[in-house]
Amino acid sequence: MTNAQKTLQQATAAHQRYLLKSTTEDLSQAINYYIEAIKENPNQTSAYYRLATLLHKNGQIGIQSAIEQCYKAVDINPLDADAHMYLGYFLSLNSEFDKAKEEFKAAIKLKPRTCRTRLVLALTMLEKIKSAKEKNSDKVKDFTNALYYGITGTLMSLFDSCSIKMICENIKEDLNFVKYKAAGEFYEKMNSDKKAYNLYLNAVDNSKKSIALYERMAKIAIRKNRHDIAYDCINNVVILSNNDPMKIVSAIEYLEEYQKDKIDELIDYYTILANKYPELSKCYYELGHLYLKKDEKINALSAFKLALKYDEDNPYYQNSLAYAYVQLEQYDSAIELYKKALEANPNNEWSAVVAQALAAIYHQVKGNSEAAISMLENSLLLTKNKSQIYEAIADIYYDTENIDGAIEYYQLALSDDMENPKLFSRLAMTYWEKDCIEKAIIFYSKAIELDSTYEIAYNNLGVVFLDGLGDANRAMEYFKTAVEINPNYVLAQFNLARSHEVLDEKIQAAKQYQKALNLNKERNELDSKLIEERLYKLFET
Repeated sequence: MTNAQKTLQQATAAHQRYLLKSTTEDLSQAINYYIEAIKENPNQTSAYYRLATLLHKNGQIGIQSAIEQCYKAVDINPLDADAHMYLGYFLSLNSEFDKAKEEFKAAIKLKPRTCRTRLVLALTMLEKIKSAKEKNSDKVKDFTNALYYGITGTLMSLFDSCSIKMICENIKEDLNFVKYKAAGEFYEKMNSDKKAYNLYLNAVDNSKKSIALYERMAKIAIRKNRHDIAYDCINNVVILSNNDPMKIVSAIEYLEEYQKDKIDELIDYYTILANKYPELSKCYYELGHLYLKKDEKINALSAFKLALKYDEDNPYYQNSLAYAYVQLEQYDSAIELYKKALEANPNNEWSAVVAQALAAIYHQVKGNSEAAISMLENSLLLTKNKSQIYEAIADIYYDTENIDGAIEYYQLALSDDMENPKLFSRLAMTYWEKDCIEKAIIFYSKAIELDSTYEIAYNNLGVVFLDGLGDANRAMEYFKTAVEINPNYVLAQFNLARSHEVLDEKIQAAKQYQKALNLNKERNELDSKLIEERLYKLFET
C-alpha cells in the first residue's frame, strides 16, 4: 500500500468518525488528511469531492469552489460514479437542476444499484418543481421521475450494506443518548448534580449529540455557580455547532448575565455573528461598546459607523458614534450626530441626557455658554429628573462668574434633591464667593452632615474659618479631618500648613508644606512654586 493510499484511508476513517460524532477534531483531521492525500497523489478522485463536501460544510469554500473540485474529480476519472453524484449534489444546491440531473443519471448508469444517488435525485426533482416556473406537463413529468427514483432508492437501501450499517450506528447512537439523558435527568431530579455532570462528561466524547450533553452540563455548572466550567461547556457547544447563530446568541446572553468581564470573548462572538449576518446592525453597536470598555477608541468608532451604515436613522447609534467622536476629540462630528439624535427624540428622558452631553461640549470645548444653557433649558422640558440639569446650568453660571445665576439654579437643584451633599457644597461655595460667610458655613456643614467622609467640604469649611473668620484653630480641625479622610489630598495638606503658619508654628508649618510639596509632585494639584514660596518665606527675617 502506498503512502497516498494510507493517507486516504486515514482521511476516510476521520471522515466517518465525524459523520458519527460531529467533532471538530475529526473534521480537521479529515480535511488535513484529504489535502495530504491529494498532494501525494493528485489523481485520487475521491479525495477531491470528499474534501469539497467537508470544506463547504465547514464554511471554508462556497458552492462554486465545491463544484470546481467535483468537476476536477470527474475529469480525472469519468468512470467514478460517486464523483458524478457529488457533482450533481452541488449543482442542485446551486439550483442548476438540469445539469444536476444529468450527473445523477451518469452516476446511476455507472453504478445502477446505488440507493443514495436515486434518493438525492428524487429530492432534486422535487426541489426543481418547487422553484421552477414550468408548465404543468413538465411538473408532472418531474414528479413522476421523483416518485420513481424515490421508490427505487428506498427499496435498494434495504439491500445496501453501507446504508444498513449507518442506520444501525445511528440507532445505536440515539439509544445511547436517550439512555445517558434519562439517567442524567434522574440524577438531576434527585439533586445529585455531581453524578449527573460526571455521567454527561463520560458520555460526551462518544456521542454524536454531544452538543445537547454540553448544554446540560452548562446548566448544572450555572446552578452550582461554577462559571468557569459553564463557560467552557457553552463555548464547546458553539464550536461543535460550527458557530450556529442561535448557539452564539445563547453564549452571548450567558456571558452578559454572568461573566461581563469576558470582553474579548464577547467581541469574538459578536464578530462571528456579524460575519454571518453582515447587515445585522445590532452586532456592530454592541461591538462598539465592548471596544470602548477596552479603551480601543478607533475600533469602537469603526463599529458604530458600521452600525449606522445599516441603520442610518437610528438615534441610539448616532448617540454612541457621537460619544466615540468625543473620546477622539472630534467634537464637530460629535455635535452633528448629537443634533440628529435629538431630532429623532425616541424617548424624552433619553433625549434629556443627550442634550446634557451636547451642552457640555458647547460649554467646555467651544466656550459657548449661551448655547450650552439654551440646550439645557430645552432638556428641562423633556425630563422629570431636573436636578442634574439645574446643577449643570448652575455650574456654567459659576464658571462664567454669574454668581447670582449659580445660586438660583443650585437652589432649584436642591429643591429636587435635598439629600445631595455635593449640591450643598457647591451652593456654599457660591455664597463664599459673595462673602456671605454665615451661609457658606451653614451649607458646608449641611454637606458634612449628609456625608461625614466628604473631604472637600471639610477642606472648604476650613478655608472659610481660616480666611473668612481668621479662626486658625477651628480651621485646623477641619483640615486635619480632610487629610485623615484622604491623605493624598494636596490642597488640604497645603491649607493645614497655612493654619500652622498663621498660628506661628513654623516648624510644623515647614514640615506640612514639605509634605504637600512632595505629594504634589505625584498628583500635580497645585502650582509647586506656590508651595515653595510659602515654605521659603517661613524663615525669612
